[in-house]
Formats: sequence, structure tokens, C-alpha cells
Amino acid sequence: MRTGDERSRYGVRLLGAVSTIAGVAGMVWTARETHRKHQDISTLAGVLGIGFSALGLIVGAASLLISWLTYQADRREHADALSPSDIADEFAVAVRVQWEAEARVRRLNDPYPLPVSWLPADSELTEPWPVLLRITRTAPDAWPADSDALAGTDDQIVDVFTRQVPGGRLIVLGEPGSGKTMLLVRLLLDLTGRRAAGAPVPVIFPLASWNPAEQELDAWMAHRLSTDYPGLAAGYGITNRAHALLERRLVIPLLDGFDELPPRHRAMALDAINRALPPGHQLVLSSRLTEYRAALAPASGVPVRLTAAAGIELQPLTANDASAYLRRDAGGEGTYSAARWDLVASLLGSASPVGRALTTPLALFLARTIYNPRPGEGTADLPIPSELCDPARFPSPGAIRLHLFDAFVPAAYRAHPGRSCRWTPEQAERYLGFLARHLERNVGGAVDMAWWQLRLAVPPRVLRLMTGAALGTVLYIVTLVLFLASVAGAAADLHGVWPSLTQAASVGVWPLWTFDDMSADWTGLAVTVALILPLVDLIIGLILSWATGLRPRTVPATRMRWSGSLRVLLFSLGIAVAVGVPLGIRFELPAGGWGIAAGLVVCLVTGWGTAPADVAAAASPSALLGQDRRTLRLFTGTGVAGGCILGLGLGIVLAFTEARVSPNDEPLSHDLLDGALLGLSVGLLSGLVLGLATALNRTASGPFALTRHYLAARHSLPRDVMAFLADAHERRGVLRQVGTAYQFRHIDLQHRLAERP
Repeated sequence: MRTGDERSRYGVRLLGAVSTIAGVAGMVWTARETHRKHQDISTLAGVLGIGFSALGLIVGAASLLISWLTYQADRREHADALSPSDIADEFAVAVRVQWEAEARVRRLNDPYPLPVSWLPADSELTEPWPVLLRITRTAPDAWPADSDALAGTDDQIVDVFTRQVPGGRLIVLGEPGSGKTMLLVRLLLDLTGRRAAGAPVPVIFPLASWNPAEQELDAWMAHRLSTDYPGLAAGYGITNRAHALLERRLVIPLLDGFDELPPRHRAMALDAINRALPPGHQLVLSSRLTEYRAALAPASGVPVRLTAAAGIELQPLTANDASAYLRRDAGGEGTYSAARWDLVASLLGSASPVGRALTTPLALFLARTIYNPRPGEGTADLPIPSELCDPARFPSPGAIRLHLFDAFVPAAYRAHPGRSCRWTPEQAERYLGFLARHLERNVGGAVDMAWWQLRLAVPPRVLRLMTGAALGTVLYIVTLVLFLASVAGAAADLHGVWPSLTQAASVGVWPLWTFDDMSADWTGLAVTVALILPLVDLIIGLILSWATGLRPRTVPATRMRWSGSLRVLLFSLGIAVAVGVPLGIRFELPAGGWGIAAGLVVCLVTGWGTAPADVAAAASPSALLGQDRRTLRLFTGTGVAGGCILGLGLGIVLAFTEARVSPNDEPLSHDLLDGALLGLSVGLLSGLVLGLATALNRTASGPFALTRHYLAARHSLPRDVMAFLADAHERRGVLRQVGTAYQFRHIDLQHRLAERP
């Protein structure tokens, strides 16, 4: 939704522009009428009354502008007056609200939090405890005597981090699916719940989107903060709020998924973390155990470890905990659906494949989704959990894990009573498989599923052709409507106002200029309308797509800002010549006037760029898309408004000039009306097409719209991609949301879906 500030800003600008134009027009008319002779007192009084009303409009518009500028100055003064601690306090609320909602979606507390426990990590993977105490530069008796105090379970993680870890630097290690991310979410919620005013804010950063070979950690974290929380992109001194929080240590980075970095980058990443966050900076780093151990002993180069960090290693779930959780989720002891787990429960904790596979929170989540009924759902159509105990079908824990991944998506999309789904399990598997392959092949194996990056799934030439075709279609439709208006006017033989509209309409019908007699050569006219006109409009659309696409935007836009350049000026001059000469020849009007109008419209439209938003809340993918779409409409509206205003004004001026130079028998008011309608038509057509062309290349939602229609036509994705992604996140549990992007619930699920045909 558009914010109140945006609505007020646009409303003030529109009201001020309309008031000023009306006031100026009224003053000009008054000045002209008062110079006429032989007017009686009553007529003169009426003329002066209109003039004073017009003057009032101008004064009112100026007052409105001054009031708005004063209000904006007060808002800026308030924003600048916020200290970094105040910004952190507001930010902490947004972070907590975001992750509380995400915890509900991930069902972390349904039916209850799994009892994840941990022990101190191997001393070879962490800083030796005596060295750690010495680095922290605090009294030795302020901390535990050894690392054994790090052991804990469940909600003890916040006490371990704040009271047992010298220096507040912790490594969380564990096997795949052991609950590392879940533990970070719990730590974040507990820290924000206990946070004092002005204290640092914990933030989860998924490391998979960081390339340490190209970007320093602090710059990457600032970029993630500005993207995931657009309010932090607002300026603060010579930098922005995100940089200000990081520089003042008001962010506790929870760096998740170190193992998801490419192996060649892991040692480099540890070195970059040590440089950006030296001892004294709190942080948490999570990783799979095997990958982290390998990173400390690279095949080449100097070994690197995380400086001044303690470590914990998550433990497998006990057989009793796993059995109780699966039975409770199925309805509890004594129910038929819970009894379906009896055979599996008897093997938990043993050396059997199923006993070794169902030891992690991820495995239990997949199993309960596949085998347990939801409220109102029977068990007749559900698979039986005891099938997991078949050693011939599942000879190893890996075979069971692959089966759980393969069966998860169909189970998540099966029909539930009172919970309809727009997509069948087969469709969902196909769509999610395409998205997984898109991440692996087009985005370099990234985990962030950003809607604006879907354009990478379409060949660039195809996307450019679709953009040109869309512009050509709009141009063709508007041109055809104007032409039909001309035909209707000629057929009705209307006089007065209509001839001017007929002439104005023909301005946009460039291939039809030769048809002065609308009743002649209907065959040629039909060929022109059906073949020549679409081809010409397509060529024009492709040219506009190329010209406005010289500076495309590949990330979402949230508002407009002026960013003119020499290229914009040269392009505007070229349009001025290309448009002015033909129009001058066709309508026997001064070519320079129409060329100047066209050049100004192009300059106004293409000179606008985009800038980040200033929204003090955590963003979501749909919210960011909404902001970008509003910017697209604003670009188009700017083109239409600028074209209409310039065309209307220039049309009147040129009509008045022609009437003085070449007098005719028509009243001056008719000539001015003819010129106004002619200019309005030219301005509407050129402004609409140029504004839309610029919008499609200055925003991300324009290419996204073309991309999703293209992929839907190929049955790769549904047409309403955002609804599908939101449903997969909020109702199916297949995706998780991190800031403005979605991710698969687990990286192994992404890899498995990408492997399948």
C-alpha cells in the first residue's frame, strides 16, 4: 500500500500544478478581456472577478507549496535528530516482529520447541580457553574456568551467549538439519526480548549471498540491512543508517550458513570476518561441522580460524525426544494416528537406517509433514510411517533422507479439509524444481530467491524483444483508437469541435497520413491497419526499448529522483529533430515548436532515475514489489502529464501564431481549440509511450511482469508467481523468508529439487 507521506506528496504536487495552470490561464484571459472596448460595467466586473479568483488560485498554490516544504523540513529535522541508539531501538522492534512471524510460519513452537542440546566444540576448532580469557581483557573470575560451562539445551542459549562466552563470540556447529538456524532464531528472539534501550540489535545474515572475494563483510552487511530493512537506507550524515549502526557496534551479526559458501572462499571468509569484526565485536557464526573443520585446514595457504571465539556442537536428538515429538504431533499418546509410529519408535536410537536418520529437527519436520494428519484429515490416504523401516527399500540413512525430501513437497501440497490449494502437488513440484534450477544455474548457486532476479531465467534478447513488443502494442492500440475517432468524425460529417479532434487523432496514426479521404481505398487502408501499422509500431517500440534500456535497473526501485546526463540530452535532441520535422511538414506548422515539445517530454521522462525508499519497517518481497510498481506507474504518469501539459500549451501557442500569421474566417476560439486538441493528442501519445518505455527499464517490476508471463506460457511457473511463493512460505512450509527474498527451507532441499528433471 502507498504510505500516507507518498499520497500527501503526490496530492500536493497535483493540486499545486492544477491550481497554478488554472490560475495562469485565468489571469491571461482576464488581461485579454479587460483590453476589449465597449464593455459595460457588469461585464467588466465579471471579468475582474474571474481574474481575482485566478490570482487566488496562484496564491493558494504558493501557500500550499510553502506549507508542504515547511512540513517536509520539520520531518527531515526530526529524522536527523534521531541518534543511532534511537534508530537501533526502532530497528529492534522491526526485527523482533519479523522473526516472531517467521517462527510461527516455520512452526518452531508447534506442537512445542524441540529440545535441542549442545556440548562444547572440539578445542581444535576454537580459540584455546586461556587465550580467549586473555584476549577479552577482563578479570578471569568474571568467566567460567573452562569451556565445559558452555553445555546447555533449549532456551539456555541466550544465557550461554551472554554469560558464559568471554567476549560474546560464538561458533555454532552441527550436522545437516541439526537445528543451527532454529537455534539462531531462538537466540535472536531471546536477545531482543531482553534488550535494553540503546543496546545492540541481533540480526541474522545468510552468508550464502556473500562473495568474500568481491566484497568486504561490513559493506555486504550494510547492503543486506539496507535491502532487507529499507528504512536503514535513509541518509545519516555522510552515510546511511545501516552503516551508522554497524560503525557504532549496534548490530550483533548472527552469520548463518558458513558451509553454504563455496569451499574456495571459506578460508578467505574467515579472514574477512576477523578483519571486519575483530575481538570486541559480538558475533555468532553457524556452520556444518565437517565443512568448518575443512576450512581450518585448507589444501593450500595459511590456516585461518575465527579469532577469540568459543564454540558449541549441537547433539543428535535422543530416541525418547524424537518419539515423543512425532507422537505428540500426530495427536498424542492413545490415538490411532500416534500408534502408527510404534514400529519406527522401537527402532529409534538403534543402528538401523531409520534409527540413524530420524535424529535431527529437519528429519522430524519432514517426517511429520509426510506421515501425520492435519486437523480434520484422516489417515486412510496417508503413507504409513512403518515403510521407513524396510531395509530393502531404504538400506541407509541417506536413502531415507532422500525419500523424505522427495515426498515432502507432495505432502505439503496435498488437499486438506478447509484448506484449498490453487496448485496441485505435481504443479508445485514442477514450479519449485524450476526455481531450484534457476538458483543453481542462473544465480550462481545462490539461496536468495529474489523476484527481481527471475529476469535472469529469460534470454536477454528475448526480454528486450518482449519489451519492444509491449511498447509497440500500447502504441498500436492508442493509435488505432485515435484513428477510429477520425473515421467516426469523417463519417458523421461533424462540424465545429470535431474536425479539430479528427485532425488531432491523425497525428498518432503515422502510417495513415496518406489517407486524407477516409472513404477511399478501403483495401489499402485495411492492409495498413492490419500489417503496416503493427510493424511500424513494433519497430518504434524496439527502438524506444533499446534507447531507454541503455541504463536499465536490475534491482527494485522505490522512488524517483532526477539523474539527467549527457546521453539524455543527446537523445532528447535527436527526438526533437525526428518528431519536429515530419509534424511540421504534415501540418504546415513550425517544425521547431513540435520538436522542442517532444524533446522536452523525452528529457523529462528519461532523465528520471530511481532511489531507495525511506520506510521504517522490515520489508517483505510483496511490499518491495508494490513499491516498485508504484514507481513504474509514477514514471508512466509523469510521461503522460508532461506530454499533455507541454502539448496543450504548445498547441495553443502555435495555433494562435498561425491565426495571426495566416488569418482565416474561423473564430479565434475555434483555432485555439483545434490547436489545444491537436497538442493534447500529440502529448498524450508521445508522453504515454515514452513514459512507459522508461518505466519498463527504470524499474524491476516491468521486466518481472514480462518474465512471469513468458515463464507461465512455457509452464515453468504460475502466472501469479508472488501468490505461489507466499503460499509456499506461509502455508506449506517449503520456503522461508529472509528480508525481501525467499529461500528454500533447507539448502539440501534446494539441491535435491534442482537435481530432479
